[in-house]
Amino acid sequence: MKQDDQRADATQADAANRRADANRADAVADERNFDDAVEAVVKRLEANRANTLALCACLAICETRMPYREAEALIGQRPELNLSTQNAHALLRIMIDCGGVETEEVPEPACEPGDDKQDQPVDYTVRTTEAGRAALAQFEPTKRFGRMLQDEPAGYAQAYAIVLALCEDGATKAAIEQALEGNPALSNPKQVFPSYFISKLETVGGLTWDGSWKATEAGRQMLALVG
Repeated sequence: MKQDDQRADATQADAANRRADANRADAVADERNFDDAVEAVVKRLEANRANTLALCACLAICETRMPYREAEALIGQRPELNLSTQNAHALLRIMIDCGGVETEEVPEPACEPGDDKQDQPVDYTVRTTEAGRAALAQFEPTKRFGRMLQDEPAGYAQAYAIVLALCEDGATKAAIEQALEGNPALSNPKQVFPSYFISKLETVGGLTWDGSWKATEAGRQMLALVG
């Protein structure tokens, strides 16, 4: 009897171990699938630098579920679209197709006899997926700025600081050129022009054009890193 009990206990332990192994395997598979989903969104964000900020704006706007048309209208108002080669409709479609934004159909409301139908009923809503949120976190402006600095000559940090400080209240291109005149970063290790620093900061969301070059809130945080 004692041996039978021991065998039963061993069998139960083996079964428990197999279940635990299966659960661990499922968890690893889920994590791998999630990482793949995030990577798919990241690849789309990186596919065309001109669209990166606008696509990030799509993900940020859709973090709150809303009707598709409302999201499209909000995206269309974002200044990031000034850099983009696509319109709001195309940008949102890109994020839906790569899994960064999910859609959910909304049934057409029942209409009583004599009631007027909505001209534009809400046909479906959109919301950023968990993979989209994780990808967006990788493209936080100050993080992108930090990665950019790591790949550039050390002397460029001072030039970026000069531009960001000057643009806190807005500055023209001519004013930026004057502020950088004679700066070693323009000639060492190679010749670059002031527009290089403007373009780089705009690309990572540190500057925006609004009649003059202005530091964004993220740009002020970048200045704190290098100022």
